[in-house]
Amino acid sequence: MHIDAYQMHKQAWNRKLLNTYWFLVMIQLPFEFIYSFAAKRDTSAMLKHLYVSVLIMILILLLLETTNKYYTKLLDYQIISGGAILSFTIIFFNHEMKPIILYMFLPIFVSIFYFQLSKIVYSLAITMASFSILYAVRLNVLTAYTPADFLTILPVLCIISVVISGIMKRGVEILNNLQATTELKQELMIKNIIMDKLSKTDALTDLYNHITFHEYLDELIVQNALGHFCIHIALLDIDNFKKVNDSYGHRAGDAVLQSVGSTLKHCVGLNDFVARYGGEEFAIIFTEQSTDEVYTLLERIRWQISQVAYDELLGQSVTISIGLCEYMPGTTKESLFAGADQSLYTAKKTGKNKTVIYSASLKEAK
Repeated sequence: MHIDAYQMHKQAWNRKLLNTYWFLVMIQLPFEFIYSFAAKRDTSAMLKHLYVSVLIMILILLLLETTNKYYTKLLDYQIISGGAILSFTIIFFNHEMKPIILYMFLPIFVSIFYFQLSKIVYSLAITMASFSILYAVRLNVLTAYTPADFLTILPVLCIISVVISGIMKRGVEILNNLQATTELKQELMIKNIIMDKLSKTDALTDLYNHITFHEYLDELIVQNALGHFCIHIALLDIDNFKKVNDSYGHRAGDAVLQSVGSTLKHCVGLNDFVARYGGEEFAIIFTEQSTDEVYTLLERIRWQISQVAYDELLGQSVTISIGLCEYMPGTTKESLFAGADQSLYTAKKTGKNKTVIYSASLKEAK
C-alpha cells in the first residue's frame, strides 16, 4: 500500500512537470514574437524559425506524453532528459537573446522534485553535454565565451548541484523529522486512547466500569433537568454466582461474566449504557423508552442468558435477576438506585430469574 501511494504521488508530480513543459512552450512563443519584431528580423525567416523550433518542442512533448502513458519505466530520467532537450532547443534557436542561456539550468531544477542524488548527478551530466554541444556546434550562441570561460562552467554547475543536493538533503531531514514527530504524536495519542479506555472499562467484560457509569448517569440527570426525557436504571445480578465459583472455579466464573456482558452489550440499543457494576452485578441505563418497552427488552435479555449452556459448567446455564426503576424528575440519583436495588432484592427473595419493576407497592411485574 505504501509503495502504491508513493508511485501514485510520483506519477502526479511527473504529470505536473509535463504540464509545466507545455506551459513553458506556450509562454516562450509570444516572447519570441516580441523579440523578433524588436530585433527587426525578416518576417519569413522569423516564421520559419518559429515553425521549426515549435515543431521540435511539440514533438519532444508528445514523445514524453506517450512514454508517460505507455512506458513508465525510467520515466523520471526521460522527463529530465526532455527538459534538457527543450532547453537546448530554446537556446539553439534564440541564441541572440543573452538571458536565454539561463534555460540551461532547467534539467537541474527539474531533478530537485525527485529528491534523489542520482537524478541530480544525471541532470548535471546531461546539462554539461548540452552546453558542450552548443559550444562546439554553434559557437555563435556563446560568442562571448572563451575556452577558459567554458571550463569555468563545470565548477559553477557542480557548485549549483551541490547546493541543490544540500537543499534536498535538508528537505529530507525536515520531512523525516516531521514524520518522526507525527508518528510520536500518533503513538502518544493511541496510548492516551488506550489508557483512557482502560480507565473507563472493565478489563474482563470490556464494559464500562462503576466510575464511568456514575459519571454518565450524573450527566444524564443534569440534561434531564434542562429537558425532561425518560431514564430507567436496571440492576442485574447473576443468580447463585458464588456457587459457580465454588463448584467450577474462578475461570468458569470469568467465562460466565464475559458471556453475560457480551449478551448485554449486543442486546441493548445504541443509546443505552451498559456497565459492570461490581462482582457479578451489572447495570444498564435506558433512555427515551417507556417502562413497558424497557421491561420487554430486559425479559428478552433474561431469557436469552438462561438459554446459554457453558462447557465450563458441564453444560449447565445460569440465570439473572433484575431490578428496574424509572427516574423521576426532581428526585436524587441515590433514590433512583435505592429503587432499583430494592427491586433487585425483591426479585432475589421471591424466586430469582425474574424482572421486578419498582413501584410504590413494589408489585412484581407479570
